[in-house]
Amino acid sequence: MSLQVNLSSRELSTAYKAVIDGDSDWTLFTYERGGNDLKVQASGNGGLEELEEEFSDGRIQYAFTRVKDPNTELFKFVQINWCGDGVPESKKGLFHTHSSAVAQFLKGTHVVINARNEADVSPRLIMKRVEEASGSKYSVHKESARKYEPIAPVGTSYTPIGKPDIGALRKTGPSSVAAAPPAKKARPIPLTAI
Repeated sequence: MSLQVNLSSRELSTAYKAVIDGDSDWTLFTYERGGNDLKVQASGNGGLEELEEEFSDGRIQYAFTRVKDPNTELFKFVQINWCGDGVPESKKGLFHTHSSAVAQFLKGTHVVINARNEADVSPRLIMKRVEEASGSKYSVHKESARKYEPIAPVGTSYTPIGKPDIGALRKTGPSSVAAAPPAKKARPIPLTAI
């Protein structure tokens, strides 16, 4: 048995495309019994509330959903990687590798959520994560106009310690630098010493 996840089913591509095109709000993938082949477990148009009910404690599941970003009013795509607490340890070890492969399959995902219990997939939490990830939190329409404030001059706290006397420096001339002692001459080594 291969340890790689199998994403080659046409059913997976069709369900993914339905969410991208807006024909479906979400789709949920899970494994075929006893293998690493993914299949479509369910799809729906009931939003995040309906999707929340589909996660199972004893399964590894991958959801792909389409939601509207409250900041920009644009559609965003969310991938939810679910690894329930009741999943056998042998399957949990493959979860991170498989979730990376599923992420490459689900191109165009804006937010990825790793979940393992019902609190992690609540619609309120998912929308909060989408809002935080949107990068555009416009609040200009909520702010009052700013009053004109003149620009104040910039001050300094610098005070010079002293002023060099250029005239005195010119009279003394360049300071004499102590010459380095001459280098010692190397003595030749007699050939008999080698």
